[in-house]
Amino acid sequence: MKQLRFLSAVGIALSLLISSSINADTKFFARSYSAYTLPAKALEFEFWQTGRIDKGAGYYYRWQPRFEVEYGVTDRLTASMYFNFNEVKSSGNTFAPKALSVSTTSFEFRYRLSSPDEYFVDPALYFEFGYGGDKIFYEPKILLSKRFDKVSTVLNLISEIERAPMSSKSESKFEITAGIAYELNSNIAVGLEFRNHRNYKSIYEKEENQATYVGPTISLFTEKMYFVINLLAQVSGSPTTKNSLDLAGHEKYEIRTILGIGL
Repeated sequence: MKQLRFLSAVGIALSLLISSSINADTKFFARSYSAYTLPAKALEFEFWQTGRIDKGAGYYYRWQPRFEVEYGVTDRLTASMYFNFNEVKSSGNTFAPKALSVSTTSFEFRYRLSSPDEYFVDPALYFEFGYGGDKIFYEPKILLSKRFDKVSTVLNLISEIERAPMSSKSESKFEITAGIAYELNSNIAVGLEFRNHRNYKSIYEKEENQATYVGPTISLFTEKMYFVINLLAQVSGSPTTKNSLDLAGHEKYEIRTILGIGL
């Protein structure tokens, strides 16, 4: 079962973690990016796993692994390339299962607009371009974050446009994510994350569905490694399909883990 893969990843990360001083590059969130960028010439590897669970009928599990390599072009600009995978296990409902396969290949750029604490909020810009099969997509983001001693906060504004050039069809999405985390000690931080996701017909012509999620996040880190795990539960959605939730365009639960290693 895919849930066992998540538990295995947790076990691997815990076995690798050792006592160390906190790294300023540590990631505290699974759903939001901070305004942080890699130092120039730094190289980092990340392995993401995202599970989307429960459509309100039968059995449903969507698994989306991602392998990413990040490089610090300058102290303010980070470039990344990653491969996204997708698999769906489904029975007893109308959602078709899909075998595990590469869904898209993506290129990402993050640019930090200021030095840390230069302004009240630390801003950065994000742009992602991806392609796979018969579709291409563009995903710009505004990244805002701020650190107050042991408390870290973050807010992301996200737009995504997906096009299928052969059929001239388009889809669009808008998302707001936010989080707050507190460092318990030099190796552990705990927090809470928020996500509101909306799907639109064509280029923001008509909202088709939306859902809001909230859930806890735990971050474990050393000088060269971090492991983040986040669990989200849908608390409201529309149009509603069951218990005031949207289980047609979204899932009831989402779980994400990120294992990052500095090379």
